[in-house]
Amino acid sequence: MSGLNPSSAADDPPGEADTRRLILIVDDEPSVRAMVNASIDVRRSHYRVLEAGTAAEALALAHTEQPRLVLLDVALPDHDGFWVCRLLKTTPSTAHIPVIMLTAMSLASDRDQATAAGADGYIVKPFSPRALLAELDRRLA
Repeated sequence: MSGLNPSSAADDPPGEADTRRLILIVDDEPSVRAMVNASIDVRRSHYRVLEAGTAAEALALAHTEQPRLVLLDVALPDHDGFWVCRLLKTTPSTAHIPVIMLTAMSLASDRDQATAAGADGYIVKPFSPRALLAELDRRLA
């Protein structure tokens, strides 16, 4: 399942604009998306979440929804996350969106590839929920 996380919209008062910062989680594993979402849910009053399971979904949501930040896995079924990052960073309508790679790939060469693609940060899985929130708070303050 991807798209707007239903729990993130449940607490909105009717008729009021949602001022929470939108984060796009991109990972092909629903369990990982759920874990990241649960970590972010602690700050529900500050953040809301969109989810994508493929590169195509990620690109479409980034263009239409203009999230404030993208958490992007490298291993996706249709294209790798480096390709997605490069495309986001070279497209004028999405170039301003910070991209944090969130991946199990931990080699220095992986980090170098992410930097070359334009990534703004790199978090290795398994990740600390506290460290993830600190990174989000720092980038979206």
